[in-house]
Amino acid sequence: MVGYERRLLVLVGLIALAFLPLLAASLFFLARFSAAQDRLDAVYTRTVILAHDLRGEKMRQNALVPVIVINGDKSLLVELERSNRRFDAIVGDLRALARDDETRAALGQVSTLQRRLLVLQRTGVAQRLDGGTMSGANAFFQKNAGPLTSSIDAAIDRFTERSAARYQAERTHNQAVVRGVFGVLVLASACAFVLCAFLGRLLLRLVEQKRSYDQVAARLAEREKAISLARKEAVEVVAHDLNNPITTILFASENLLAQPGVEEQPKVRSGVEAILLATETMRRLIRNILDHSKIEAGGLVLARETVDLRRLLADIADQFALSAARKGLDFAYTPDAAEPVLEADGGRIGQVVANLLSNAIKFTEPGGTVSLSSRVADGAVVVEVRDTGWGMSPEQAARVFDRHWQGEAAAAQGNGLGLAISKAIVEAHGGRLGVDSRPGEGSAFSVVLPLAA
Repeated sequence: MVGYERRLLVLVGLIALAFLPLLAASLFFLARFSAAQDRLDAVYTRTVILAHDLRGEKMRQNALVPVIVINGDKSLLVELERSNRRFDAIVGDLRALARDDETRAALGQVSTLQRRLLVLQRTGVAQRLDGGTMSGANAFFQKNAGPLTSSIDAAIDRFTERSAARYQAERTHNQAVVRGVFGVLVLASACAFVLCAFLGRLLLRLVEQKRSYDQVAARLAEREKAISLARKEAVEVVAHDLNNPITTILFASENLLAQPGVEEQPKVRSGVEAILLATETMRRLIRNILDHSKIEAGGLVLARETVDLRRLLADIADQFALSAARKGLDFAYTPDAAEPVLEADGGRIGQVVANLLSNAIKFTEPGGTVSLSSRVADGAVVVEVRDTGWGMSPEQAARVFDRHWQGEAAAAQGNGLGLAISKAIVEAHGGRLGVDSRPGEGSAFSVVLPLAA
């Protein structure tokens, strides 16, 4: 025991001898409220951990359903059901810890919404496993499960906020009572030593509480890191397993398309081209999922090199000109008169431009126009993809790069990761990605990248 603590105890002992009755009563009340605060801290800490686990189960379910839809693997249904049971068990534990009716009502809403989501998950997965298409299953989940998932997240947020408010109110109340007891003790003893002793005790108590909070925060951070790593590893394993058969399909389809006589069989050629298009779409989806996982884990690595932007954009324009023509769109590529050179990851920049062009073609009706252009301005190059498609409201444009949000049109046709990934790639290059859009007038996405020194 250090000297400071020993002197503090001696002082408390002397004061206790002089004011034993008052001190005994004060310590009795302090002990009661200290124990009450400890119990309150333990309950709230447990609530925070369980709420974190609840979000983890929700994220696990959100990751499992797309995998089941893509793979058609019935064995993963067992894991989905097990996750739902864990979800219900956590809700039950949280309900047991709830201290007021409003908090219990929030948990009841979470449980009700989760049961509805489970019914939708079972229905959508059953449709897929009974022979339904992956696009049909994806549309079903985006239309029905997406809003419900957002409602569950909002209900969990309300529960967390209510729990935090309740904890803070009770903690404030306990602190007020403790301060009152200290005040009575100080006034009754009329002694500066009493004030110093109890202020020291309060200081030690606060230090211990801070240490306890730091430990809880460290444990929560470790759990979050472990969950993130596990999710990343699961996504990489699934993506690797899917890439092999997709590559085989792509190779076989290209060989079939190159066979003599295929040109004279329009139906065969059309079917093979459809297979190629669907296969490329699946590969892009897998790449988006992998990129999203890397970005979340902070593992996006750029392979910088000298990039001839004009040539890169010309190659991409050639690829998408045919897609635009097939849909009945006018497509134009207007390069800058200069030949801008970047120090960048050419593959990643190409991925961003390709994603913007793919979206522009997807959301533009036949007869419309899609254009790609570049210009140099203020030491940077601006790549612009413009379309005459549906357009967006200012509210939608403000949230279009948020990976947790999708507009109605995007929700019906994609997984919503492309623009979020594109923004992360551009910002990793020290650039910025912006949008200018109005409903019914189309959209213009601009990529601004610094030129090579």
